[in-house]
Amino acid sequence: MESYQELAPLELLARSLGAAPSGPLGPTVTRWDRLGREAAEELVVNALPEVVELCTSGSTGPAAPWRHSGRQLWTEAGMLADLVRADRPRAILSFAPPTHLYGLIATALLPAVLGLPLCYWPRYGLPAPAIDADRWLVVAIPWAFPVLLRDQSVLGRREHVTVLHSTATLPATAGEFISAARPGGVRLIELFGSTETGAIAYREQADEPSPWTLMDDVRFTDDPGDARLGVTSPRLALTPEGRPMTRWTTDDYVQRLDDRSFHFHGRRHRLIKVNGRRIDLDLVEEQLRAALPCADLTCVPVTDRIRGEHVELLVAGPDEPHLVHRRTAETLRALGVTVGRITIVDAIDRSDTGKPRRIADRRAVSP
Repeated sequence: MESYQELAPLELLARSLGAAPSGPLGPTVTRWDRLGREAAEELVVNALPEVVELCTSGSTGPAAPWRHSGRQLWTEAGMLADLVRADRPRAILSFAPPTHLYGLIATALLPAVLGLPLCYWPRYGLPAPAIDADRWLVVAIPWAFPVLLRDQSVLGRREHVTVLHSTATLPATAGEFISAARPGGVRLIELFGSTETGAIAYREQADEPSPWTLMDDVRFTDDPGDARLGVTSPRLALTPEGRPMTRWTTDDYVQRLDDRSFHFHGRRHRLIKVNGRRIDLDLVEEQLRAALPCADLTCVPVTDRIRGEHVELLVAGPDEPHLVHRRTAETLRALGVTVGRITIVDAIDRSDTGKPRRIADRRAVSP
């Protein structure tokens, strides 16, 4: 099994920021705990450039660059630390690549704020235990949960695990991971945000969908009745003049509950309208994953000249390929969704945060 490479904090930052010639990070251990928090902050502040450029994932269109100041990134790392500090984590296991905003903040900067040792694991597979700790903070992306479920010994003694999750809808395997733990042994915090905005809101995972609460420095904009989420924050991406944007309207449909919270109803590119009903493709995928044992799957919105919007389903490595069509139809009947085309593929092209890369709209055909 591949082992961890120990990197000094300064080298970790340089590699995370793309300033080192050694290429992308492999499995890494960095001992921020040996540095001391004041020394860690001084090192980070001196190492962070005034402006950092990061790209969107490319899941809804061509990847687009956005710029944030080093101060904005360090501020957000402090806000994430405030969300998890009460759980007293003693080590961090991160799966989030620092090539994107969430990973840069949570993998490269958050351990410095908390003064904790970091184990970074960028591979899909089982990370070997590298640090003996009983209270863990896991920086997760969707594929981290099946990895952790396969062998929970990777977290050692595991008295308590705090999970921070962002970049995509929480997968069903997250609930399985929580259920496999002893009562109270796992606390899951979801982050809501984007490359353009940084973290907008957070919530703790509960049995029933709970509302999202805005981060302390985020405010709503626009009319409360507007279905699109508009926000203002000093951490919004920078304008060409180097100042944070004054406001940003996301592609997210929400229901505002008060001045600080909202329910999330879906993202514009993941919502389709079928027979007058708005369907969330993330919900469709969740239902299908439970019914179709497979390596991976994704739903792609397609435009049909006769029937309007429908769905194309890509399935990678199904356990029982001959049952895919029947189980898909049975599962989606209750949702009122039909699949225009089902394609079995070797693999689904995803970004390093787990999002499917953009697939051009295709004309739907019968299975």
